[in-house]
Amino acid sequence: MKAFIKGLILKRFFLFLVLSFKILNANDLEFDTLKSDFTQIITNQNKSITYSGHFIIDSKFGAFWQYKEPNLKFVYFSKTNITILEPDLEQAVITQISDAPDLLTLLSGAKQINKSTFEANFDDVKYRIFTQNALPVQINYTDKLGNDVKITLKNTHKNEVINKELLEPKIPQNYDIITN
Repeated sequence: MKAFIKGLILKRFFLFLVLSFKILNANDLEFDTLKSDFTQIITNQNKSITYSGHFIIDSKFGAFWQYKEPNLKFVYFSKTNITILEPDLEQAVITQISDAPDLLTLLSGAKQINKSTFEANFDDVKYRIFTQNALPVQINYTDKLGNDVKITLKNTHKNEVINKELLEPKIPQNYDIITN
């Protein structure tokens, strides 16, 4: 059950990040590919946990996220599903993207607050997206569980050629496969 809830939170987080970049795309920050290092800090009741890693997005093909801390995890997005590989657990979780709420509402409702700040509402959560030099640098929101989430992006590059094989999950034969 804990893994399912964790997977659901990760699913929403990744969907939001992919969508936030599409929102930015609709607001003069166009890209075909985007890659960046990230740090995500989740705070609740004076306790926090920090995640860090790297991601690569191809706006037409999909995305790959690698969490390095606190645990190694690989997350792959395609147009139809999300695959999460957890080496410590030797498992793969595959979820259909069609299970997600209507995301077009978020895209059409995004508003540019000022030159470097955008705001979007999705599933009763307000997201603030900050940019610098036409690149996203930070995303802040409070999730439905009351967690304050701050995602900081560094070493961000857009429109560089990427190897599309990096965006395809390769599930080891010995992994348990869980589908939602």
